[in-house]
Amino acid sequence: MQSPKSIVTAMLAIVIAISTSAGLMAAYRRFHVEAANRRVEIALEWQEIALLAQAAGRPIQDVLAVMKRQNVSTIVLVEDTVTTLEQSGAIHPSRAHFFDRELRDEPFTLARLDTRADFDRIAAALKLRDVWTTTATNEHPDSIRTVFEWADTSASPASLSHSGQPDRVQIAAAADYANLRTMGVGLPPDALSVVAAAGMRIAGRIANFPGVNEGSARAALQGLVGQGASTVIFNGEEVLGYRDPALETSIADQLRASDENGRSGGSGEPFNAAPVYGAVEFGKQRGDEKLAVQLHGDFVRVHSIQSAEMGQMEEDEAVDRFVRAAKERNIRFCYVRLPTFAGQDPLAANVLFLSKIARGMANGTVATGGGLAFGAARRYAETGVTGALFGIIALGAAAGIVWMLHVIAPLPQGRAVALLLVLGLACAALSVLLGEPGRKLVAFVAGVVFPTVACLVTYPGRKLSVGDQRGLPAGECLGHQSALACLGAALRGICVASIITALGIVQVVGLLATRPFMLRANQFLGIKAQHAIPLLFVALIATAGGVCAGDSWARFRVRAIGCVRQAMDQPARFGLLILGVLALVGLVLVVARTGNDAGVGVSGPELKMRTILDRILPVRPRTKEFLVGHPAYLLALAWWWRGRRRLAIPAFVVGSLGQVSLLNTFCHIHTPLIVSLWRDGLGLVIGVLIGAAIFLCGEAAAGIRSRSPSRSPAGLAGVAAPSVTDQ
Repeated sequence: MQSPKSIVTAMLAIVIAISTSAGLMAAYRRFHVEAANRRVEIALEWQEIALLAQAAGRPIQDVLAVMKRQNVSTIVLVEDTVTTLEQSGAIHPSRAHFFDRELRDEPFTLARLDTRADFDRIAAALKLRDVWTTTATNEHPDSIRTVFEWADTSASPASLSHSGQPDRVQIAAAADYANLRTMGVGLPPDALSVVAAAGMRIAGRIANFPGVNEGSARAALQGLVGQGASTVIFNGEEVLGYRDPALETSIADQLRASDENGRSGGSGEPFNAAPVYGAVEFGKQRGDEKLAVQLHGDFVRVHSIQSAEMGQMEEDEAVDRFVRAAKERNIRFCYVRLPTFAGQDPLAANVLFLSKIARGMANGTVATGGGLAFGAARRYAETGVTGALFGIIALGAAAGIVWMLHVIAPLPQGRAVALLLVLGLACAALSVLLGEPGRKLVAFVAGVVFPTVACLVTYPGRKLSVGDQRGLPAGECLGHQSALACLGAALRGICVASIITALGIVQVVGLLATRPFMLRANQFLGIKAQHAIPLLFVALIATAGGVCAGDSWARFRVRAIGCVRQAMDQPARFGLLILGVLALVGLVLVVARTGNDAGVGVSGPELKMRTILDRILPVRPRTKEFLVGHPAYLLALAWWWRGRRRLAIPAFVVGSLGQVSLLNTFCHIHTPLIVSLWRDGLGLVIGVLIGAAIFLCGEAAAGIRSRSPSRSPAGLAGVAAPSVTDQ
């Protein structure tokens, strides 16, 4: 008959196996969506193309043809404003006056335009923005602040008016000219025709404007489509319709696509086409995050480097930014700023820059996250994971909690079953009924629990299974064996821990396998807390005397209280205080550097090391894993079984960072799965090699040969765990 402990273990294994299988199904659907969208759109700005053509002494058409051969498929056009028309000489403002019957002076601005086309553009813009206008400029002089005028000076004498003056048209507006100077009047027509003739795509940039409403926003977006723009990237500090919740929802509906061929609004009603929304990462545009959430991932992520930042950046660093954005963050639209307009051949210099970007993205294969193609960017498809599947995956988090408690001290069978049932129902309900917020909470629980379990199961001194002692003579422990035997057992220990952590990875990936998380319209909950909590918990367990297999909760509580009291009664030592402060600072640095918006920058030497690793490896592993976490974890286990227990426990607490970071890598859902797999795998292999080298070199340098210690490690001998004094 099975013992209660073995029954609970079997029950947990079954639940975790089922939830892991469901998680793998969801992960496969996400991988399939990522693999189906591997085309990157490279775009340049029209103003920079014009400036480059001037600097190179080449026609703009020739420059566009050269750029097209460098996989540039799109030109970004910023809408003209009254100011840009004035700067180009198309508008000539001057101060004028109305004189009424009583000779009262009524000043206004008279803005003369050179072409009827520009006049019509301004008239349409005024109408779009609901600015009060009139064509009868002799009426309502008190309301008129600006008059736009076009006169047909090219007309023949026969077509002149009876007064002998050329025909003219006017439109008066009840707005000061200074307030109209930022008014957008549509994309520049000359640039549109040149780009269209070159066979390139157009991305339009329009700004938010005062008085915007649902109708004017729809007209502005449809106007972009009418001018040939396939993508809209909002200009300025705000997205269109910012700070009007109803309008923001309406604009999101207008930008939403029903499929690759058709479009529909939020209610399913068809409407006229609108461009694809380009959400600029790190852009800090007000209203962008809310719009991205409402679009539920139905947009294209854009990466760009501001001109001011580009001027201070090394060319190779800029190339690396764009390549990593496309390969590692699901960016499918690269808005590239040209680095130089100086020198004898600025065109050749910029062509070389663009070719480096394209080669970097095309380098590699699908299996390494590379091999990207070029052309029009596409939205990511939905993964199609159902709520029922999410509910099954969520059971794994519940089982992980019970498993963690069971590892610390075995739970009675009835209590374990009841706890698993209650937690399973709660996690499944959160995932299914609360949608994304509920799944984020359950994923956070899994992200904390499974690395913790991995560390507790392999905690130094915990009783190991027979499989961990295979190849050794009966009754012997690794403390009596060679350094290689201890190293082999340590390797098995870190493999066991990594497999347990991998179970948590599957839970997190499965629960968050939807498009908003892939495009960072939604994110993992508590990315920094997921790092800190397991580390603090393992440190607390170490302070409480470690984990002893077979302990009851009563014995564990007594032992933990005794260990804590003993530690508190110890006299303060300067060295220990310094080590404690350093450990706390290290934890703060690790947490601060974690996440998409790290609070601490990267040092110069580390940047150089990262650049080298990026060049020689398919994917660069995380520094804290392969240089700190994994080596420390391996050393802790090897040192413990070698008899160096005072070194082992602190190293193990530090090494637990490796297991936490393994899972944390996959919490960045906007990073493609294949890239995260390479990053974790390479980090684990390199970290293990570094740890093994340090251990063997240390053993060789110390000249230590295998000898029987005064007290064999309890974990390998199968006896009670060592006392706090031994640790």
